[in-house]
Amino acid sequence: MQLNPALNKKTFGSPIKTISDGWFELLLITVVLAATVAAHRLLNATNVISHFFYLPVIIAAHYFGRGLACAIALLSVLCVGAFMFISPKHYMTSIDTPMMLLFTTIAWAAFFGLNALLMGTLSNQRAKAISELKEAHIGIIEILSKYLNAADQYTKSHSMRVAELAESIAEEMHLPQTTIENIRVGALLHDIGKVEISTRLIQKAAALESEERAEVDTHTVRGADLVGSLGTILEGAVPIIRHHHDHWAEESKKEGSHGDAIPVGARVVAVADAYDAIVTDRPYRRGRTPQEALAIIRESAGKQFDPAVVKAFDRVISRRSDEPEVARNVTQPMSLAGIGA
Repeated sequence: MQLNPALNKKTFGSPIKTISDGWFELLLITVVLAATVAAHRLLNATNVISHFFYLPVIIAAHYFGRGLACAIALLSVLCVGAFMFISPKHYMTSIDTPMMLLFTTIAWAAFFGLNALLMGTLSNQRAKAISELKEAHIGIIEILSKYLNAADQYTKSHSMRVAELAESIAEEMHLPQTTIENIRVGALLHDIGKVEISTRLIQKAAALESEERAEVDTHTVRGADLVGSLGTILEGAVPIIRHHHDHWAEESKKEGSHGDAIPVGARVVAVADAYDAIVTDRPYRRGRTPQEALAIIRESAGKQFDPAVVKAFDRVISRRSDEPEVARNVTQPMSLAGIGA
């Protein structure tokens, strides 16, 4: 089985992107490092305070891996070396000779750097193991989804298309990389709950009755429970699967969360899901054109969909369209009622 390569395009990501996504952790490292440098400069017990430099290195290794941990270690050694050069007497309180001070400092720096390297390496290996375990879980889910695919070929290709479009929307919104990854996985698995729905309803070549629609709508909860039962590795996708049919407007009679209470990933998948459902042929209706689908979703902004997500979606679709202005001239969009996603 070949997993979608886009799911594995980032194990650790670029350092700049990783740091920008983890701004809080980077701020924490900066504060701890600054406090350590200040304590090292102001307090007399320099041989003890020097060990405080392990704190920012441990935090950097945990959140960012080997590269930043080693960089923080090097910066710490340079800070200590600069202070020793500026005020050597400050370091002679517990060491008798300059030569002994030099050897002690070199030994500390070497041990300190080795620890940063080892902790960072372990952190990278842990991140890689988590990534591989996540791929394994996705592979298991894809195998399960083949049961649904056997009943409805539309669903598998639909999920792949929704995942690709949802990822583009999330990137357009400049969401954190971890959020984008969860959105892609959640979109890929958003219909997995349909494996527990009767194939008679999934294959029905006509619009569903209200009771049948209610039965199909339970796939969100069923899918969330199914993916949630696999443990914490895919927990970021669970709220996306559970809430991707919730409506933005509180005035909506549809049950579920509304507004900002809906996870942002579910809001993104909702738009991508609806768009693909509108443009795709189904047994009971023909798909609409991309221009018509874009107009329908614009009309539903602030009602069914988050307006901010719709704006990002608009930009994505407009860039893809050969004639983006055509979409802006559609004046009579149809209702989303009856569109099965």
